[in-house]
Amino acid sequence: MDEDDLYDEFGNLIGGSDISDDESSHSNLFDSEDESDLEQSQSHREPVPVAPPVDSTSLIKRQDQTLDNVTQIVVEPSDETDEVPVIQRSIEKKIRYDYTYSESPHDEDFKALPEIIYSRTFMIDTMKRLPERIRTIAIIGNFHSGKTSLLDALVLQTHSPSITIKKTLKSFKPLRFLDNHKIEIDRGISIKSSPITLILPDLKDKSFIFNFIDCPGHPNFLDESLASFNAIDGVLIILDVVEGLSSRDKDLITHVLQYNLPITLMINKIDRLILELKLPPQDAYYKIQLIIDEFNGFINNNPFISTYTHTQNFNPINNNIIFASATYEFTFTLLSFAKLYLDKNPNSLVNIEEFSQRLWGDYYFNPNINTFTTDSQNGKLSRTFISFILEPIYKLFTYTLVSGSGDNKLAHVLWNNFGITLPKDVYKQDVQILLKDVFKSILSGNKGLTSSLINSIPIPNLINSSTSTSISPFEGRIIKLIETSDAKSFYTLLKVNSGTIKVGTRIKIIGENFQEDEEDYSIEEIEEIYLPGGRYRVPIQEASKGFLVLIKGIDNNIIKGGNYVYEEDSNIELIPKYKSWGNKSIFKVAIEPASPSNLPKLLEGLRKLNKSYLDCIINVEESGEHIILSPGELYMDCMLHDLRNFFTDNLEIKVSDPMTKFGETCIEISSTKITTKTSSGHNQISIIAEPLNDLKLSKSIEMDKINLRQPIKTISKILRNDFGWDSLAARSLWYFGPNDLQSPSILLDDSLEEETNKDLLNSVKDSIRLGFKWGISEGPLCDEPIRNVKFKILDAVINGSEIQRSSTQIIPMTRRACYTGFLTATPRLLEPYYKVDIICGELSIKVVNKILDNRRGYLINQVAIAATNLFELEGVIPVIESIGFETDLRIQTQGQAMGYLSFKQWDIVPGDPLDSQAFLPSLKPVPNKSLARDFVMKTRKRKGLSGDPSLQKFIEPELYSKLKDKGFIN
Repeated sequence: MDEDDLYDEFGNLIGGSDISDDESSHSNLFDSEDESDLEQSQSHREPVPVAPPVDSTSLIKRQDQTLDNVTQIVVEPSDETDEVPVIQRSIEKKIRYDYTYSESPHDEDFKALPEIIYSRTFMIDTMKRLPERIRTIAIIGNFHSGKTSLLDALVLQTHSPSITIKKTLKSFKPLRFLDNHKIEIDRGISIKSSPITLILPDLKDKSFIFNFIDCPGHPNFLDESLASFNAIDGVLIILDVVEGLSSRDKDLITHVLQYNLPITLMINKIDRLILELKLPPQDAYYKIQLIIDEFNGFINNNPFISTYTHTQNFNPINNNIIFASATYEFTFTLLSFAKLYLDKNPNSLVNIEEFSQRLWGDYYFNPNINTFTTDSQNGKLSRTFISFILEPIYKLFTYTLVSGSGDNKLAHVLWNNFGITLPKDVYKQDVQILLKDVFKSILSGNKGLTSSLINSIPIPNLINSSTSTSISPFEGRIIKLIETSDAKSFYTLLKVNSGTIKVGTRIKIIGENFQEDEEDYSIEEIEEIYLPGGRYRVPIQEASKGFLVLIKGIDNNIIKGGNYVYEEDSNIELIPKYKSWGNKSIFKVAIEPASPSNLPKLLEGLRKLNKSYLDCIINVEESGEHIILSPGELYMDCMLHDLRNFFTDNLEIKVSDPMTKFGETCIEISSTKITTKTSSGHNQISIIAEPLNDLKLSKSIEMDKINLRQPIKTISKILRNDFGWDSLAARSLWYFGPNDLQSPSILLDDSLEEETNKDLLNSVKDSIRLGFKWGISEGPLCDEPIRNVKFKILDAVINGSEIQRSSTQIIPMTRRACYTGFLTATPRLLEPYYKVDIICGELSIKVVNKILDNRRGYLINQVAIAATNLFELEGVIPVIESIGFETDLRIQTQGQAMGYLSFKQWDIVPGDPLDSQAFLPSLKPVPNKSLARDFVMKTRKRKGLSGDPSLQKFIEPELYSKLKDKGFIN
């Protein structure tokens, strides 16, 4: 028999195997089968000689064999083979760890959810009947100030110890219950604000409902805090008692005053004064007093204090300051500590309010006559805050630490002073855990915190709060969008200001351009409503005023947070300005899919990314590049992580080197007037440019104190009274730009009625404004926004025919006129600068100086932090030079310095961007005087812009030659 007859056309042996192809292929399809089971089953199987099939990718060929003497040959596949399994194992990924609460013990997710110590039905009923008991509060503060740890303590107080919490209680590992994004869990840093609704009792055991929003402390994620400011009733600012009032805290306070929100102050990490700084009680008191004085001083000298309508004096006796150690899970106020003393003496006739008033300031207690006095008797008497509060806390820390060495005095102290006994096995715990149990047994609960929050943050101004929810019109504020755990859709975090919504309700969602286009809205139907609970959600059927809820099903047409929601049939006459995001997003990269065929998947991922991150900006350059902009390096890293791993399901993408956003400006007035004409020659306009050197005016425009929605009389009055403009110039303001309004440019009509037909000019005003907007959004140097420039229309000739003065004629003409005015006003390139905030020891200052100097940065301020050996440094660094700065800082200072970057200002890049003779060496650092030219040419090349930036592109050749001959152009 011929050997070829033994094999079929696929190279398989005919009739020589007892194992079918189906069985062999079946055993290879399922990856989930345990390997040990496979090996065991194969060990009992009779070996059957099978000749390998012919495979073009094999490294060796099939040998000539006979049927009676068949040998098995193991063939190794070629490295070039890219084998894909027929059935791929599905891997479920979760961007967030959250669960839907279920009353059923058979629910899989129920095991991961802690039970609460009160009835959720009671909480929801109280929220519906008594909305004045609800407070929505954002918890803000510097990085690592203890915000998430504080909420962990409140979660542990209000939740029964589940398996997860029991494990945490037996260790000193933080719970971080409100960190539910995968990056937050993996890295131990908050990047997204997270809401939770809790019931907390006050000192009178009266229950209040709090919608807490835990905001990130890193300055890159300021957008999360600002989003919550749109819908909250007040803020709780947490300061680290060691670091005091940092530069980051000052920035946050400024925003709070700008939003006119009531403040409660918490001085956290009291334990650090004892365990770390080892300060005596009197020095600890002075340290705390200094922080409070600095806090009050900063608020009262803030530029927004004139419009701030809430309490401006913060003092412990006003019950608006809370003391805490989130690490050891206790908080107290003067009132709560006074109640602790009076509870020991229930028959005492002392008034708790009067007693608490004497626990701060220059009050002393004389034990000889058992009275309070304002005379320290030449320092012999201690202040009441020291003797009644700090000394007992110091003693508790001391006795607890000593008990860890076998001393049993702690049990006697607790019983003799507080009437408290703890189980014997508690004293055998680690000292850190024992400290928690000791303070929890004495300062039980956080009733002082609740009383202080209720005292400092008044009843929210809910719309139609006097009317019943059944007839009150619905109105709500969208805070932001939150991804579902599978990253396929979004929940909408919404604060209900009035009325009631139910599952199935159809609501009207206002778009960001509603003020310009009344048709910019959508009608959506609510599919699901949840109360937030950190890592879990509680489904409810309806929500009324005061509720903070997560809504499913209304996110289709929502791009960012900040807009409003109304009833479906409501007539909207006036809404506040839509909050725009990304104003300070100046750190950027370009991305593209590794395979061009995956571009649709990338675009869908970018759409989701834009919804998820408020300060994310996505642009498409003329070259087709997709650009992602963010406030900083960490923010960008988080976005790219989510884009790769969740929003595109492991799509392989290419990412460029980090870049920065530039700007364009001028430093002189236009050297000559150039008239620009339309292509038909029927219309012409002359525009000149000059620098807008008025920082106060720029800030007012950025902060929306001056806006084009105001009547022209109001704008004119502000410009005359506050900025010294004359009446004619004040009435001629036409437009602001660019869109982000950072260092804005303005357009003025400076033409005279004798020279220009004002009626015809005003008839094309909208077209001129659009041309101006186009021109300053994409400047002539390198297609970047034009900033801090004042453009003036000197004269114009507009044709009377509507066809000849159409927008297609006027818009390009205006754009070119802006370019000619700008290029004759000595143009310069702008680059963004970061403010650098660093806390370090004295030995690290020289290292910081060196690192900044190598990156074109420098220090501008250096302040010693009281009662520590630390210094707070403030400096600036160009954004383009900041890549890797934070990592470099930590490495070179061996972790002794921590730096945070936040946008500060735009500044001029050294050199002339139009200097074609600038020295640009290859493979070497560019000299400072050539930086502007280098940045412009590289940016133009990356964007696909041809040639050099030149005035010659925008005017006639004859005119260009004349201007050059007369010396107006170099």
